[in-house]
Amino acid sequence: MSPTMVSTHLARLETRLGTRLIHRSTRRFALTPEGHLFADETRAILEAIRMAESSIRGGTAGPSGRVAIDAPGAIGLRFVVPALPEFRALHSRIAIDLNVGDRNSAFHPQGFDMLLRVGVSPEGKGELVKLGQTRFVQVASPDYLARRGCPSTPDELHDHDTILYATMERPIGQWRFWRDEVKRTLRPSSVATFNHGDAIATAAAAGVGIAQTLEMLVASELAAGTLVPIMTDWNRDPVDVQLFIPQDRARRPAVRVTAEFLRDQVNWQSLI
Repeated sequence: MSPTMVSTHLARLETRLGTRLIHRSTRRFALTPEGHLFADETRAILEAIRMAESSIRGGTAGPSGRVAIDAPGAIGLRFVVPALPEFRALHSRIAIDLNVGDRNSAFHPQGFDMLLRVGVSPEGKGELVKLGQTRFVQVASPDYLARRGCPSTPDELHDHDTILYATMERPIGQWRFWRDEVKRTLRPSSVATFNHGDAIATAAAAGVGIAQTLEMLVASELAAGTLVPIMTDWNRDPVDVQLFIPQDRARRPAVRVTAEFLRDQVNWQSLI
């Protein structure tokens, strides 16, 4: 359709529904909350039609369609992307739309079929699929520790250079520490902040400072010795790596087989 015809159909649809579905400006269009809801519901209807057609044909072709995944940047790049060739060999009729822009852990799942998160679950009703476990670790390069010494308690970090994770939604980073019944929250003064786990690992390995990150994201660096774990008596308890599937997406066959593949075929513990 031409843009004019699309606009005409959209205007008629909004009139019939009695609500605005899209915010219009001179620069871009963006779905309103009602637009997101209507799009999600109609996608579910179209998927139900595809499921019905597949059942009538015998379902021999397997699930098909697009699956939209939101994942933290480093996790998506290090774990999901390398698994795509094997996934495509098994499910050639499913296309993956992977968003790897780092967001707040509680980011609402509008527009996504599944969200990959560590520790905190997203908002809304849905299904959680446990993928694996990891831990928070404090790391630094051997060169940095030789120059500045090795802290043994959270309080000693105030005398060190630190690298923090921060986003526009969470501009001030905090570190959490727990040991037995003791829980601490620390906001160290940083010499650098990044919104991407790989940038944090690279900066720490280069000797910029001490970083707190997920063990799964620095497993290779720890094995190679370019990063060294410190304060290892803290944060020993695991945290879950999990998928959140919104309630209205959970029945889609393409979503189900994608979730099962990520759960069963990807090693979420490390990259060693």
